[in-house]
Amino acid sequence: MRGNTTRAKVPYLLKGIVFGNDGRALSPWHTTKKNGRRYRYYVPQRDAKEHAGASGLPRLPAAELESAVLDQLRAILRAPNLLGDMLPQAIKLDPTLDEAKITVAMTRLDAIWDQLFPAEQTRIVKLLVEKVIVSPNDLEVRLRANGIERLVLELRPEPVEQQEEALA
Repeated sequence: MRGNTTRAKVPYLLKGIVFGNDGRALSPWHTTKKNGRRYRYYVPQRDAKEHAGASGLPRLPAAELESAVLDQLRAILRAPNLLGDMLPQAIKLDPTLDEAKITVAMTRLDAIWDQLFPAEQTRIVKLLVEKVIVSPNDLEVRLRANGIERLVLELRPEPVEQQEEALA
């Protein structure tokens, strides 16, 4: 794994997974004003290579786009019917999973999301989201087919023996 993600001075939650409706990626971009204030954007690559406005999409404020995607993800994580659909599939992969504990873990994840480090938030988003497609009037978040199951498996509590070994 390259170090860019950890050395990045400006975090971009959707880097590498956000695309325009023309299929081209949106690149992270920022400007810093004289007063030191930094403005983060996602810019269509077509605009950067050809000319501004070539893609038909504006320069998108990163905070607004990331917030819209996170709102959709958090709504999914809070949806009890989704967990009811996904947990049996995850339990097939790991029969030791406890449905009640996983439900609590998913609820806690939503509750503590804002306290997570940006790198951890990015890792979870990339675990769940395959692609974000932005068009002039719409935002589509495509989830990974096994993203929820993989997250469930990661959130399972470790057995006490493994926790003690990790502390030793």
